[in-house]
Formats: sequence, C-alpha cells, structure tokens
Amino acid sequence: MHHRRAQVQFDVPLPAADYRVYVSAARKLKRIMGRKAPDALNLVIFSLHGRDATGVADDYLDAVRWPHTAGRMVSLCRPAKRPRPVPRIVARARLTGIEPRLPAGRIRLLADPSRN
Repeated sequence: MHHRRAQVQFDVPLPAADYRVYVSAARKLKRIMGRKAPDALNLVIFSLHGRDATGVADDYLDAVRWPHTAGRMVSLCRPAKRPRPVPRIVARARLTGIEPRLPAGRIRLLADPSRN
C-alpha cells in the first residue's frame, strides 16, 4: 500500500513585486537548465519546502534586523553535552600506537588458574 505524506494547502497573497522576483529567477534558470527549469510557482514551493523551525525564525529575525544582542534561536537551544575527556595516557597511546600503562594503584592481577 502506498501512503502519501500529509500535505497542507493554503493560499498566500503574494505582492506582485515579490512574484516578479520568482518569475525573473525562473527565466534565468531556464537559460541555464532549459526544459528542466522550474516555473515561478515551483520556485516558491522550493523556497518553502524542507525548512526547519530554527532556520525560519532566524531568517525572520535577520529580515526585520533584530539585534543579535537581543537573542537568536540558537541562544534558546540547550547547550550540547561536553564530550567526556579522554585520559592523557590513552590519548598518547592512540597517537603513538603504544599500549597504555595503568597507574601503579590500578594494576590488574591475572586470575590464578589453580583456583578454579
């Protein structure tokens, strides 16, 4: 069974000047791409498709010239967890290819086979 993705259809009044930008871009692409070039409507759909919320919000803040000091979407994100530091001994061994030595207090003793 073939499932279609859920789609939302809406009408957006676009000022003629903004629409002319897409028409002009479609003409320019037609010179490069020929018959494979998108028309103005497909360019509008392309510019709306596949966006994430952070990108849309930050684009809007840029468009209205919102000051960076007042905040951006990235500043609302939780900080990423810091990676656990790699012990120096292991890091050095990875670089040199030498097996790391355990500190004196952490030496593992091999199990005595006679105890079994």
